[in-house]
Amino acid sequence: MQSPTHDPGSALAVRSQYRQSQSRAARLRLLVDTGQELTRLPPAAMRQRALQRACAFMAMDHGLLLEWSAVQAPQATAEHGSGERLATLHGFARGPARHPEWLPQADAALPQVLRIPLLGADGQAFGALLLGNSVTLAAPDGEDLESLQLLATLLAAQLQNQRLLEALQARERTMSELVHRLFSAQEDERKRVAYDLHDGLAQTLAGLHQRLQGFAGRCPPLPGPLHDEWQAILTLAQGCVGEGRQLIGGLRPHVLDDFGLFKAIDKEADRLRDAGIDVQWRQQSDARLPGACEIALFRIAQEGINNVLKHARASRVQLNLQLTADQATLALEDNGVGCALGSPLAACERQHLGLAAMRERASLLGGELAWHSAPGGGTRLHARVPLPPAGERP
Repeated sequence: MQSPTHDPGSALAVRSQYRQSQSRAARLRLLVDTGQELTRLPPAAMRQRALQRACAFMAMDHGLLLEWSAVQAPQATAEHGSGERLATLHGFARGPARHPEWLPQADAALPQVLRIPLLGADGQAFGALLLGNSVTLAAPDGEDLESLQLLATLLAAQLQNQRLLEALQARERTMSELVHRLFSAQEDERKRVAYDLHDGLAQTLAGLHQRLQGFAGRCPPLPGPLHDEWQAILTLAQGCVGEGRQLIGGLRPHVLDDFGLFKAIDKEADRLRDAGIDVQWRQQSDARLPGACEIALFRIAQEGINNVLKHARASRVQLNLQLTADQATLALEDNGVGCALGSPLAACERQHLGLAAMRERASLLGGELAWHSAPGGGTRLHARVPLPPAGERP
């Protein structure tokens, strides 16, 4: 049997196609592997890995990742190679082109430099991958440059996401600090107003009531209608004194400063008892907490009690104040009409505003607040805040 004739041209074509397919597979593997790694690695490792893969793909022994902003000069965020030769890459940071550029440099420490811009969503460059080699290499073909540009696009997207995340986190920290200052200023102002009322208007009302009582004791008997009117005046004066004391207690309860959180919440719960609502304590603790924790939990309980009185139409409220080694938890549960999240009712909207304030108070201390309510199923409020070690508590 005669062997088929060997065709050298055909063999070269097959070999060329094989090499091209290998090259395409390497490019695809570069993009797929890099894309998967960039989403898993922390920012510093992500930058370094992308730079190393780009250098390995182009067989170049030096690489530099530079990033900048409108107010910040280019800074190296990842490096590969020797420091002396890397210094020469800084001069290639900015350039007008938005596509990869092959920049031969005669008689230079790095004879060839490849610059791949990192483009933001607005099309403007905010960084660059700079690759260099210490020996002369052939210029890369179009497919290699296209693959590197795709790699740079993946990297740019991750870097921009990181910048947006950092900006969002910084904004949230700023907002939390502003809210913290607002709550602190609010407590300071409440304390000042409470003391001013106690030393001013409350004393005046108490003195007025005492003088009216003294005058009534010295006054001769009055006719029936005048006597009734006089008793109404005394009752009104006594009510003003009581309302003044209640107002002062709501602004800055002295019982909180003097006796602690449990006594203060139980005193606040007297408003529920006065409204005919049965109040039950499941668990309580007289232990003193740090001032910030006591204030936050008291204000949360106060807002919860306000919601019960205004909206719940409940007949029973259960309270729970529990302290463990590392946290304090406060729970308030009623058997009222409840309220569905997302309901357009004005009452529920008001509750949600108070809920946001309660959540922010717990969050500022590193805690959390959970709120569950359903129409006809009552409402449950659960707040948790961390506590310092027992030896560091007041």
